Order: sequence, then structure tokens, then C-alpha cells
Amino acid sequence: MHEMSIAQSLLQMAVEEISRRGCSRLQVVSIACGALAGVVPESLQFCFEMLVKDTPHDGARLEIAELPLRLRCSQCGRVFGGEGQDALWEPCPGCGEQFGHVVEQGKELYLERIEAL
Repeated sequence: MHEMSIAQSLLQMAVEEISRRGCSRLQVVSIACGALAGVVPESLQFCFEMLVKDTPHDGARLEIAELPLRLRCSQCGRVFGGEGQDALWEPCPGCGEQFGHVVEQGKELYLERIEAL
């Protein structure tokens, strides 16, 4: 389960940042996670909760914004997509091309916002 190492990294980055800003208690960590990031949001949530339990950051929340897959057709340039990985295999709704689409959104996994006291 690589979600544990991702949760550890997120928590470490957040704690380092709040320390630099003179804060001591983490409240919220918000991330953006693309459909192709290879992360199970529920597992990441669980891992984060286990890591902050019984620490000074106990009760801190992990907010996950799931980013849908967005593709650009290699033939006609139309942008399309969907919610899950299945959209990757859909033909272009504009011209019907099935292959060679460019992923414009969906592989991301980044820290968006931190709230602390």
C-alpha cells in the first residue's frame, strides 16, 4: 500500500511548512489527486488519519479533490474526458479516433492548501 508513504510525505511537508510559519497544530491538508495518479483516496484518507492520531495534529483532516481525466484528441484537438480511468479508452466524441490522445489532466497529485494554528 503506497498510500501510507504518500500520506507520510504529505504530513511531513505540511508539518515543515507550518513550523516555518510559527504554527504548531495542523488542521487541514488539502490535496488534488488525478484519476490516473494511482492512488485510492479512501486508503490515503485512512493512512493520514492513522498518522495524525495521538500526535499534536490529532484530528487534522485530509481533504481530497479528485480531478477527472481530461484528454485532447490527437486528430481533431477536441478536449474530452471523464471521471475514472475508463475514460482513457473512450473514442473521441468529436471524430471517433480511439488512440493517441494526450493526457492534459489526471496524473496530478499535489498539495494544494494547508490550514494550521
